[in-house]
Amino acid sequence: MSASWGWRDRHVATCVVVGLVSGLFASWCYYQQAFRLIAHSLGFWVLLVALAAARRDVRSACVRSVVLLIGAVTAFYVGKKLFYGIKYPGMPYDVDVDSLLLWCVFAVVAGVVLGWLFHAIGADSWSGAFATSAAVGLLLADTYREDGFDFDRGVVLGVLALVGTLALLARQGFQAGKLKRFGLLIVPVTALSYLVVLLPDVIEDVLL
Repeated sequence: MSASWGWRDRHVATCVVVGLVSGLFASWCYYQQAFRLIAHSLGFWVLLVALAAARRDVRSACVRSVVLLIGAVTAFYVGKKLFYGIKYPGMPYDVDVDSLLLWCVFAVVAGVVLGWLFHAIGADSWSGAFATSAAVGLLLADTYREDGFDFDRGVVLGVLALVGTLALLARQGFQAGKLKRFGLLIVPVTALSYLVVLLPDVIEDVLL
């Protein structure tokens, strides 16, 4: 692959590792009552993708996002089998190949779209403010989708949303102009993001 498509970005390998580690972590969370919501959370990986793609050129951001998400999806499905075997020794468990392949397709499409969107995070412009608002909005919308901000049940997601929002704002920068544009966009963009986070489950139900 030509270097012009971003494959020689020295941080691509780091994104692969981050994807694999986050996928394994999420698969572990799947079997832990206190952390189980993370395994179902899209916001967790939206945050990682946004941080990986921010302030990059478009091609590099897309490549980083795609490899991170493919690594995460693959590690999650393999990790579920691994941790199931540890939790229930001797019990049969097969990787759901159809779901794995479907989510890998989602990972490529989402990686390209999110990489293109989030690369503008940090730009001192309306497009930069929209990118940051979209990342924060998706994180907040997914938290609401999973636990309705019921922090007695989903405190882990609440903490993730808070820390993630602060991290994304720091990646954007705290200059007055950037914060003003972000403040004007965050509410409508979050409302739109809620519709977006519902799509993967709807599509999976239709296709599977």
